[in-house]
Amino acid sequence: MRDIRFRRLERHRTGGTQDRMKLSYLPPRSPSGKIYQFSPNPDAIPRLFMIGDSPSDRQVRVENQARTRRAPGPGQTVCPYTGHMADDDEFVHPADIETIMNQIELDIGADVSDWLHDLAGEFNRGQPRGSFITMKMEYKPRHRPRPVVIRADLLRDLSCDICARSYAVYAIALYCPDCGAPNLALHFKREVALVHEQLALASEQDGACKPELSFRLMGNAHEDVLTAFETTLKAVYRHLLRRDMPQQAAELCSKKSIGNVFQNIDRGREKYASLGIDPFAVLSGEALANMRLNIEKRHVIGHNLGIADEHYAAQTQTEHPGKLVSLIGGEIGRFADSCLAVISGLEHALLPNAGTALDAPQDE
Repeated sequence: MRDIRFRRLERHRTGGTQDRMKLSYLPPRSPSGKIYQFSPNPDAIPRLFMIGDSPSDRQVRVENQARTRRAPGPGQTVCPYTGHMADDDEFVHPADIETIMNQIELDIGADVSDWLHDLAGEFNRGQPRGSFITMKMEYKPRHRPRPVVIRADLLRDLSCDICARSYAVYAIALYCPDCGAPNLALHFKREVALVHEQLALASEQDGACKPELSFRLMGNAHEDVLTAFETTLKAVYRHLLRRDMPQQAAELCSKKSIGNVFQNIDRGREKYASLGIDPFAVLSGEALANMRLNIEKRHVIGHNLGIADEHYAAQTQTEHPGKLVSLIGGEIGRFADSCLAVISGLEHALLPNAGTALDAPQDE
């Protein structure tokens, strides 16, 4: 009887001995070629993200090296949600481990099946022909189809503007998972780009003599600016609390403590003041006043079908109660750009060894 040989396993062998092989199996990839990653940090809700490929000739520019936490490439991974850095192996997704273990089990089963088939074929082969009693062995292997493994791409698909690594997250993240550079502005630029696409669609509908649909699309775009702005301010605030004030973070990060404070400039400023940061200091007086009006306008659009009330009319001195507020694509775009300026300024607080003070510009 010949020894069993695990030929399928040998195709994945990278070291070890014949009876103690070191194996390497590739994890399943999504349609865009990305693999699952699972942050070992329990605070990194939802923990799942994806990493794709990067250009083989990529280089980090000298002026951007101070923004990175590590040289991009294999060895370590950075959690994009929290900045937690650890060895690559710690980020392997449990579903991928299960998939690979199932693959190994299938390969072992197939190799054993081949061995039994050969063994059955050789059974009693030495018996003389024409014997009074003949014996033979048949082996019918059980067919086990390989399971289909699906990895769906996540919605927010980006490439780091520092190291060019492609990755995907759920809507928003703070860091590149490869080089660890803050990618906050990169995410918000995507939001701004989506808003401008919505404005273009609204303009098309207006040109097609569908003014009501155009107004609704512009209102949605305007709301999306503040929604993305509020979400980003909240995410950064919670991250900085956990990093700089861990003893108080649980209480200060609670939904009860934060609520909707970042829908209001003054209340948002008060929250960030505990961290020594004024996010809105990067705006000129005119830009800040325009942001205040747009935040008020968002409440009218979202809660009053775009009809100005007495409070909003008093704030603007140009709108009239009971009438629809004016929505102009250029103004919405400038509102989004002002929000982007604030978010870009906040990236300084995420840089390695960053201070928390943000310099205020001079009013124009």
